[in-house]
Amino acid sequence: MKQIKTKDWKRETLYVGIDLHKRKWVVTVRTFDLELKTFTTIADKNILLKSLHNGWFGARFKAVYEAGCFGYHLAEFLNQNSIKTSIVSPQKIPVEPGNHVKTDPKDSRKLARELSKGDLIGIYCPSKQAQLDRALMRKRNQIVKRKVQIQLQIRAILTFYGINANFPTSGQWSKEFLKELKSILFDHQFFDKAFKQTIEEYEYENQKLKEINKMIIELSKTERFKKLVTLLCTVPGIATLTAMVLILELVEIRRFSNADKLSSYLGLTPSEHSSGEKVRRGHLTGMGNSKLRNILIEASWVAIRKDLALLEKFNRVRRGKSKTRAIVSVAKSMAARIRRVWLTGEPYVLGVVQ
Repeated sequence: MKQIKTKDWKRETLYVGIDLHKRKWVVTVRTFDLELKTFTTIADKNILLKSLHNGWFGARFKAVYEAGCFGYHLAEFLNQNSIKTSIVSPQKIPVEPGNHVKTDPKDSRKLARELSKGDLIGIYCPSKQAQLDRALMRKRNQIVKRKVQIQLQIRAILTFYGINANFPTSGQWSKEFLKELKSILFDHQFFDKAFKQTIEEYEYENQKLKEINKMIIELSKTERFKKLVTLLCTVPGIATLTAMVLILELVEIRRFSNADKLSSYLGLTPSEHSSGEKVRRGHLTGMGNSKLRNILIEASWVAIRKDLALLEKFNRVRRGKSKTRAIVSVAKSMAARIRRVWLTGEPYVLGVVQ
């Protein structure tokens, strides 16, 4: 019987693009200049690993997939099995001009092709412990979002039926105001009950928020976070919860080699249009971590009341520009100061602006 010889892949580096779905994965394997195969496999990391090693025995693999709801577990598994795997933000994948056709095999091929060219920059992958720490904060964000949705529902109901209520200017509703809402009666007994249920939903979410805030405060007092939280709280406008958001989202400040890279990650870098010798800078790009950007901008409004140097910068930038542009400029300076405080371990000093 004649033996079938298989190609020796031992000196080859192959690039793998993986398009992930709940039940199936579409995989493309290619060399630098040639697509070898695109295939579909069930969503199982062990089967994927076996398929790669059996199909191209001895090859060195580099793999990539898009960041999303599937998290980091596949990358962690493949990296542990000597397949260098990165996760890339969908926003950072180059788009082909005029191409409006999107299919799973096409996405898989594009990932493999861009990976082979070296045009993909992977996102930072935190440790399992850091992922779970961050998940606690993101659970809090979900509760806050749900709480705000219920508040808007109540406002909409009262506006629709022409009922005036003395809504607080802050986002937090007091017990007295909730008592006032409960005193409102509708002529329809069943709708009245439904309205009261909506108020109870708000109270339930508010109680959940208090409980998870307590958990985060307790976490901030542990040895892993206590020192850094205390340090970041020296920054004007930063309290314990805000400090924990920064720590849990950024995880490792040294991954930003300079302040500009941190600003870019936060989305505090303006868009730029250049032509010839003319350079125009516009609004923020909308890229980056919106949660951190928003809390830094909120903190900046507090900071300009406490730090005269930041207030001076705000007033200087504001001349001829909007308050929004000015406060974003302050937030960018605060980001640079936070990075410095974090790196040096030295408290924030009022009156010094980068």
